[in-house]
Amino acid sequence: MNNEKPHACYACYGDDSYVLSRAVALISGLAGEPRPFNIVDKEFGTARELTDELMQLPLMSSVRVVIARGKIDVAAVGEYLKKPNDTTVLVVVTYIKHDSWGHDASPVIPQGATPVVCNRLDIKYVIPFVRSAIKDSGAVIFDAAVRKLYDRCGGYMTRINSEAQKLAFMRAGAEITSDDVEELVNADTEFVVFELGDSILAGNGARALEIVNGMAKNNDLVAAFTLLYNRFKKIFAAAVDPDGLAGLGVKPYQANKLKGESGKFSKARLKSMLDLLAKADYDYKTGAMSQYDALTAFVARAAGGVK
Repeated sequence: MNNEKPHACYACYGDDSYVLSRAVALISGLAGEPRPFNIVDKEFGTARELTDELMQLPLMSSVRVVIARGKIDVAAVGEYLKKPNDTTVLVVVTYIKHDSWGHDASPVIPQGATPVVCNRLDIKYVIPFVRSAIKDSGAVIFDAAVRKLYDRCGGYMTRINSEAQKLAFMRAGAEITSDDVEELVNADTEFVVFELGDSILAGNGARALEIVNGMAKNNDLVAAFTLLYNRFKKIFAAAVDPDGLAGLGVKPYQANKLKGESGKFSKARLKSMLDLLAKADYDYKTGAMSQYDALTAFVARAAGGVK
C-alpha cells in the first residue's frame, strides 16, 4: 500500500472485528509522524463536523488519516469525494453482525470509496495464522485441529487468536490435537445451533434436546431462533427455487449442501418446520412460553418428523 498513492476513502466493513481492526491499522500506517497528531479516530456527530475534519492539513507529513466510526452521512461523504483533500485519507468503519454463515451483507458505502471487505477469513488463511501464533510455545497443531478450532470459534479471529494462545500455553512443547480443542474450547453459538439443526434434520430428537439443555445452562438461547430460521429458510428455498439461492447471499459450495439437505424432505415437511419455528418464536416473544420451553417444544415436534 505504501508503494502507491492511497485512495481518498476506504470503506472497511465486515463481521469480524479482528479483521476490521487489522485493516484499519494497516491503512493508519499511511499517516506520517508525528502520528498522534495525524490520525483522528472518532464518531462524528454531524456531516459538517466530519467534512471540516477532512479539510485539515497534516502536521509535518504528507498524509493525514481520519477514521470515522458509527453512522455517517453517506451522501455528504460522496459529495466530498468528488473533490477530496489530497492530503487526507478517510477510513469509514462499519461492523456488520451476521447471523448465519451464508449471510453476506454489505452496507451502503459512499460513492467514490474503495471497499475493503473484512468478513470472517477462509480457513486457508487461518491455518498459517494459528501456527504462527503458537510457534513460540513449541506446540504444534495440524490442519484437522485448526479446522476444529475454527468451527468452535465460529470463524472469528479474535476468539481464534485467544483460544490458540490458551491451547499453546496448556500444550507447550506438545501437539495440540482435535480432542484438545473439543475439550478445552467452548463451541461458538453458531456452531452449536448448526449442530442442533443437523440433529433436527436427522430426526435425532434426543441429541437435539441434549444440545438445547446445554445451551440453556450456558445462557446461550438468544440467537437460536434466528440462526435456525435462517438455515431452515434456505433449505426450503433450495427445495422451491434452487436457482434463487444466490439472491439470498448463498455461496456455490453452501448452495450444493443446501440442495442436498432439501432433497431429503418434502416441501410440505420443510414448510411445516418453518411454521413450527415461527410459532415457537411468537410464543416466546409474546410471553406465552419461556424461551427454553418454546425451543424444546419446537425441537421435539420438528425432530419427530411432524408433517
